[in-house]
Amino acid sequence: MSELIYEQFDLTPCNSFGIKLYAAGFASVHDLNELHAALAYASRHGLPVQILGSGSNVLFTADYPGLVVQMNFQGIEHLNEQGLVRAGAGQNWHEFVIYCLKNKLYGLENLALIPGTVGAAPIQNIGAYGVELEQFVVLVEVFDTHSGAVTQMSRSECEFSYRDSVFKTSNTPTLLVLSVTLQLHTVPAPNCSYKALQEALGADSVSATPQQIFDTVCQIRRSKLPDPALLGNAGSFFKNPIVSRSKYANLLKEHPAIPCYETEDSQFVKIPAAWLLEQLGWKGRRRGQAGVHAQHALVLVNLGQARGDEIMLLAQEMSSSVLSHFGIALETEVRII
Repeated sequence: MSELIYEQFDLTPCNSFGIKLYAAGFASVHDLNELHAALAYASRHGLPVQILGSGSNVLFTADYPGLVVQMNFQGIEHLNEQGLVRAGAGQNWHEFVIYCLKNKLYGLENLALIPGTVGAAPIQNIGAYGVELEQFVVLVEVFDTHSGAVTQMSRSECEFSYRDSVFKTSNTPTLLVLSVTLQLHTVPAPNCSYKALQEALGADSVSATPQQIFDTVCQIRRSKLPDPALLGNAGSFFKNPIVSRSKYANLLKEHPAIPCYETEDSQFVKIPAAWLLEQLGWKGRRRGQAGVHAQHALVLVNLGQARGDEIMLLAQEMSSSVLSHFGIALETEVRII
């Protein structure tokens, strides 16, 4: 073990599923010098590298034979009086949202209580309750492991789409997010367009303040999603599938109650994956120590001593049943390692 590298590192506290497994090596890096040192160590020892944030959106299916590098770049900078703010990749996302709200920087309140780090936010293009991160992105600072260069990518270069970005595509050089710069509102601009948020706010939805939206979103999320500290999980395991309008029309003939949401492309609609899984009775089911949460069919949970491959097998069984019954292929939102 060096000052930076830990060998045979227990990853249990580094994944929100709480699965006990080990990495051959582990490094938590706080700046570029430490990042360079960690990557050099992996190169010298011929180790593959896996980048990790807080581990709230990953499923390790086995011990990792390489070096896990946890991006822990910290810091928040209020860059000007017009709402420009920059945060380090390792900054806790929810704490960043709280900082912005306290400093009268508005827009992120709908994204409150999303687990993970600032660095993971653009990779996943996180979104909730009618808002997506891409609406606010100005620049994403990245380190290219192929060239060793630090560059800044514009919003368009990030190629954002639903729970996706250029950072997730396999044919892209490995781009490690170092920081994110956002343009936020300096006056309240509440977004209460999402139906569940409107219903929770009730009469207040017309005149809701950013703080009210923040509080309500937190309340909704806490009521629907289990706390990983108490029950291991990674939030929604599957993406909501996007299908063509013609496909949806055919589905309606067999399933008249199937709901949908509009997308930016009028030729496609989004179907709630939770609804599909609920129709097939997946809520509360279990396979060994892996289970489906009783209140949310999209949330897979570690019921105690589950292995990653057990959870993965359960997820595959769930997606196979949806494909067989509805002809829809579910994609995982959680990153499988």
